[in-house]
Amino acid sequence: MAAQLNLQRNTKVFMSTVDIASGAAVTAMKPANTWQVEILAGFAVSQAAATQDITSLESGLTPDRSQQRFNTALNPVDWNFQAYLKPTGLEKTAGASDKSAEGNSMPCADWFMWQALMSNTSFASGDALQSTWQADGKFALGERAAAANVFQHSSNFATASEYHLYFKMDNVVYQVSNATVNQGSIDAAIDGIATTTWTGFGTNLIELRDDKRNNAVSVFGGILNAGGNEITANSNQYAMTAEASYHPWNSYNVSGTISSASFIKNRLSTIDIKHAESSTAAGVDFTFPVTALSFDYNNNITYLTPEELASLNSPIGQFAGARAISGSLSAYLRGGSSDSAQFLKQIVEDTRTSSSATSNANLKIGGATAPFFAIDMPKIQFEIPTHAVEDVIGITVNFLAQETSKGTGDELTLIVEK
Repeated sequence: MAAQLNLQRNTKVFMSTVDIASGAAVTAMKPANTWQVEILAGFAVSQAAATQDITSLESGLTPDRSQQRFNTALNPVDWNFQAYLKPTGLEKTAGASDKSAEGNSMPCADWFMWQALMSNTSFASGDALQSTWQADGKFALGERAAAANVFQHSSNFATASEYHLYFKMDNVVYQVSNATVNQGSIDAAIDGIATTTWTGFGTNLIELRDDKRNNAVSVFGGILNAGGNEITANSNQYAMTAEASYHPWNSYNVSGTISSASFIKNRLSTIDIKHAESSTAAGVDFTFPVTALSFDYNNNITYLTPEELASLNSPIGQFAGARAISGSLSAYLRGGSSDSAQFLKQIVEDTRTSSSATSNANLKIGGATAPFFAIDMPKIQFEIPTHAVEDVIGITVNFLAQETSKGTGDELTLIVEK
């Protein structure tokens, strides 16, 4: 294959349980275990090294003033990309709801990314899909046992589930081995389309070459090593068992009919809040439009790397840290018994150090009418809101979702509808 430039515009990204770099057969890739992520411009993937500098400084007229540098360790791979938040309509768990996925609920295009972020259950085992999303496009974060077409789930895991990310940068194919999803951040600025920024790590960044590259190109599309005509990407939204293929981002088999996922318009977003000034006071329901909205789920994953001398050390494993589910919202300052000014007044006058037991919130990204992506948090701690003095006076408040009881891991429930 002749050397040529590789363009960001032609980049494709795939997430899979199949490890091509370690020799997996191309036929192991199937739409149940290999999914495309349609990303926006500005993605990044890199692996840096830790170094140590040793200097010499002696006295005398001809001292040794040399310096040596050593590469001591490879840091974990850092990767991030942004994708549109798109409901699919595949929300049911009845066997007839999706002829290609045995009735598994997959209500948004990046359902597998959310599962990798929030669950200890891999989204596929072999060529069998394992969705932990529940009926009606729901994902309750609390620990639960398996049910009909819903796999068991726990968010209190010690180590995050590991996958393999493939970045096909035009004609160069990289694999991020043992990739973990560390963070998902939703940006719902009202002048745009809802997006999620995905961030994570991996143990190795490997360029696929020779037969391994050919195997990847046979599925993802492109020019084989020998050159010639371009191989057509082998996507399949009809049969989850098709060999040497992947599931496309935008098309889903709902009740035997292929349909496209929908965009979410942020301008329709709203928020429902309930807050009581004390543990005995009646809670007040607030519903008001927002001018800006963000949400962040962070696993705070850290990696262990040995420090052996005379070796280029590599990461040997990862651990999940404290789960942080936070965000912020901005709104115009409006008077009224259930509007933003009253909300600010109640928070400011609440003398408790923690009001989470009597506070909750439901972020409705896209509004209350489908398509939307709702985040319901039954116990939430609001910070003291601050004023934003502009042409129109506004307020901004940060929040942190919390467990209803210690160890339950039930800070939120996601609900997605098309």
